[in-house]
Amino acid sequence: MAITYTWKITAMKKAPSMDGLSDVITGLNFDYTGKKGELEGTFHGACPVGSPDSENFTALADLKETDVIEWAKANHPVDHMNEVIEKQIADQETPKNVEVDALPWVSE
Repeated sequence: MAITYTWKITAMKKAPSMDGLSDVITGLNFDYTGKKGELEGTFHGACPVGSPDSENFTALADLKETDVIEWAKANHPVDHMNEVIEKQIADQETPKNVEVDALPWVSE
């Protein structure tokens, strides 16, 4: 079964004024989640946003999550994040550090 990946923007930072523009996004936080059946792994990330382009500027009130996700994709390649998530899911499929419920030499 393949892993299905999704993005979610969890926070943004802004400059109230920059280069003659108002409320310019300067950074963002995101969750990049992979799901395989009932198992999932998440990479929590953050990245800066480049200098604003006055010709293609979108006001904060008009931003859509899909727009901001494109910024995250441009600033944070997915190869490493996919590896982290694949390992998280593999560790759930074949756990390696499961807590022992009772020590065999201890009487109850």
